[in-house]
Amino acid sequence: MNEDPKVFHLQDLLPQSLDEIVRANRDKFRLAFATAEEMKSLERDIPSGGPVRHTLEGWNVLMMHATAGGKMQSVPKLLGGVEGTGQSWMSSTVKAIDLDTGLVHTENSLYRVVGPRSFEPSVHLLLHVCVFLNQRGAGPFLGIPEFFY
Repeated sequence: MNEDPKVFHLQDLLPQSLDEIVRANRDKFRLAFATAEEMKSLERDIPSGGPVRHTLEGWNVLMMHATAGGKMQSVPKLLGGVEGTGQSWMSSTVKAIDLDTGLVHTENSLYRVVGPRSFEPSVHLLLHVCVFLNQRGAGPFLGIPEFFY
C-alpha cells in the first residue's frame, strides 16, 4: 500500500455501511434500516395474485429520513438483490409489507422478498444507493461519493 498522502485508494472512497454514504449535511438527511416500529407501521395484508416485478434476497427496508423546515419526513424504500441475477435493486416508496406472504407493495409494483432481512448490505447495494441519490441530484448537497454505471 502506498503511504504517499497525495495518493488515494479506491477503497477509501467506497462506503462500508449506510452511515458512510451521507458525508455532508447529516443533520438534514439520514439513511437507516427500518426499525421494528417502522416495519410494524408498514404491515398490511397483501392479497397474492398480482404480477410480482422481482423477487429480492438480501433485502431490507431502507428509510430515508429528511429534515426541512424543522419537520422530518421518512420515506421507506425496498432494497435488495434480484434473485437469480444478484442485480442491486431499490424500489419506489413502500406502501405495505406482508411478512407472512413475503409480499411488498410499493407505489409502482409488487415484490416478493425471500429470506431474512439483511442488516449488512453488500458493497454493491451501498454503491446502488449512492448512484440512486446522485441521479436524483442530492449527491453534491449530501456529500455522497459519485459512482455511475
